[in-house]
Amino acid sequence: MNNRLKSKTRLSFIQIIFQHLSTKNDITEIFNIFDKSYKSTFVDNFNNNSKIKFEFNSNFLKKLVNFYLQFISAENYLHSINKHIDFDRKFEKWDIINQSILLAVLSEIKHTEISKIKITFNDYLDVSKFFIGKSDLNFINGVADIVINDFRK
Repeated sequence: MNNRLKSKTRLSFIQIIFQHLSTKNDITEIFNIFDKSYKSTFVDNFNNNSKIKFEFNSNFLKKLVNFYLQFISAENYLHSINKHIDFDRKFEKWDIINQSILLAVLSEIKHTEISKIKITFNDYLDVSKFFIGKSDLNFINGVADIVINDFRK
């Protein structure tokens, strides 16, 4: 799979997590509806009033969703994040989009070869620019970097 399609799939992954956190609906059902409803559809391109093809790799996306399910089913996943946050606003109080991005990053990184972690992490940071501003991006970058280093130990 080419890198561009991987990035688009990660973008879709963040959207699925966001919907899961927002609605509390079953994530497998969310994935199935997302895959069926959006695969190869066309969406508006706001830059030039045209349509662009909405693309993602269904198999890779399903794999990412399974990584997410494994990650959030771990009893201590909130603790593994919150122990690295040194201010009063714990992870549960973050904006849902910021939670979604961090959970996407951490879910995949847990299953990524050490040599590819930085590439994967940087791709998520690039994709996240579609959703959040620079200050939130820097914040997520800092927290994720610390948690990822903790995972490596």
